[in-house]
Amino acid sequence: MRVLRVPFSTNVERVALAAAHKRIAIAWVDVDPDDRSPVVALSGQPLVPVLDAGGGDVLIDSMAIVARLEEVAPEPALWPADPARRAEVDTFVDWFNLVWKGPPNRLADGGSEDAEADAAALRGWLGRFEALLEGRDHLMGDAFGAADVCAFPFLRYGVQPPPPDDADPFHHVLAEHLPIAGRLPRLEAWVHRVDARPRA
Repeated sequence: MRVLRVPFSTNVERVALAAAHKRIAIAWVDVDPDDRSPVVALSGQPLVPVLDAGGGDVLIDSMAIVARLEEVAPEPALWPADPARRAEVDTFVDWFNLVWKGPPNRLADGGSEDAEADAAALRGWLGRFEALLEGRDHLMGDAFGAADVCAFPFLRYGVQPPPPDDADPFHHVLAEHLPIAGRLPRLEAWVHRVDARPRA
């Protein structure tokens, strides 16, 4: 499988975590973040990651790519086999992508109509993640799964600041507005636990 990526991408890290978990080899293609013409040429849009599975099979959206990896290599699973539990994980992923990511994207783009409210939402939601980790090692249970893949690349910035050569304003917004380190012990421990996992 060939996947186009740019440096420091949170969404690319989702795929890297999932592929390593499933021991799927990925042929990474590095793209200049200031020249995404190869991404547009392949997928018709500028966002990464983009999966090129060959034969014209092109897939965008990081969690859709993770779901494809689940189809290719069902074990070790990232989603529960039980339909009700799987629906719970899918609901979490949808909430994270469609709701949670809204405030930091608006803050980073300068398009927030109420920056204080967006910042407060990010701080307020942290308690939900801390509660999800009560008595278990991962967000949706004892086993590493799709919810962890979905959330970790973003929440990590509340514990680990961006590296010096990462100028992406989105990552700096996350570091500023996710006060996890020293305040939310279960969530902080989860960040370190997931960060110790391999990447493809």
